[in-house]
Amino acid sequence: MLRNILAAIVGYIAMAAVLFALFSLLWLALGPSRSFQPGTWEVSGAWALGSVVLGLVAAYIGGRVCARMAHDARAATMLIAIVLVLGLVAALMPVEMAAGPRPDDVSMMEATASARQPVWISWLNPLIGAVGVWFGSRKLRA
Repeated sequence: MLRNILAAIVGYIAMAAVLFALFSLLWLALGPSRSFQPGTWEVSGAWALGSVVLGLVAAYIGGRVCARMAHDARAATMLIAIVLVLGLVAALMPVEMAAGPRPDDVSMMEATASARQPVWISWLNPLIGAVGVWFGSRKLRA
């Protein structure tokens, strides 16, 4: 049981690390002008689509890491529960809105703190994570 708990925790940490790396690359690829709507903190369609795809990739990798470490399938179920619970909590938390228009040149840290994504993404993220973990945690075929 302890091995399954550890596998779920390490899987979640792997997801977070992969998300950080992939979103950093997405930011470098798009830059502020293509990551946001002109003059606002609203994310662009390209960013929204990228976040859905990258979330699925990170969850798949987290599920894969979890499955490799786990004793049995319960670890993946634990990781899916963690992803769903934390994702729903994040979707329910009020978001502080950035004041004023967005300057043309913003850092990645400013963008992370001030970006406004559509509400549907906040509710879709836990589902994307659960699906990605489920697919990633399936046993490898020999």
